[in-house]
Amino acid sequence: MMIRINLLPVRAVKKREMGRQILVLFGAVLLAGGIGNYFWFSSRDDVYQSNARALASTKARIADLDKVIGEVKNINNRKAEVEKKLAVLDELRKGRSGPVRLLDALATSVPKKAWLKGFTEERGSVKISGSAVSHDEVAELMRNLNSMVWTPKGIGRLVEQRREAKTSRVELVSAEVAIEEFPVGDIKPFFNNVELKSTVQAAGAGKQQPGQVSTVDFDITLTANYAI
Repeated sequence: MMIRINLLPVRAVKKREMGRQILVLFGAVLLAGGIGNYFWFSSRDDVYQSNARALASTKARIADLDKVIGEVKNINNRKAEVEKKLAVLDELRKGRSGPVRLLDALATSVPKKAWLKGFTEERGSVKISGSAVSHDEVAELMRNLNSMVWTPKGIGRLVEQRREAKTSRVELVSAEVAIEEFPVGDIKPFFNNVELKSTVQAAGAGKQQPGQVSTVDFDITLTANYAI
């Protein structure tokens, strides 16, 4: 006679045990996932907060720089205003000293055997009249007027100015005459457009009395540069 054993209760117990284990495992996975998500969110939140603080600091720095830039712009504007005022003062200074220097240059240009009788000026256009003992003196006066310049060291006569050269040689008009080279930009002519309009031999040149010297009357026009 065979003994029959009913295994169904045992299988049911094993199934229930396996179900409990699966539930425990699933709960452990959910718990682990929750903990992982918490730490991940926490780390992301720390990064976000750090970036937010860095962004706020950058914005504050930008605001400070904007203030500095605004101050610099104000300084540049004030600097431009001061430079304009200085330019006006420089023009006024030149307007005061320019005519004096120009007349000094004109007097220096006149040869010993020539003299001026008239000087008229209108808006920079000048007409001078005078007399000389000969045409050679008139020619020397023309050369002097064309060569008279202003340099950082005072009045001088232009001796040599080569094309495309960066410097020019000038004979300084001073107690100790010296020839120096100056940058072309530092040399300013006193007179431009110098033209001899007329020369007339004085009447009775061939009938002068003993000791009397015949003269040549001349008229010259030129443009005066007062901005020296």
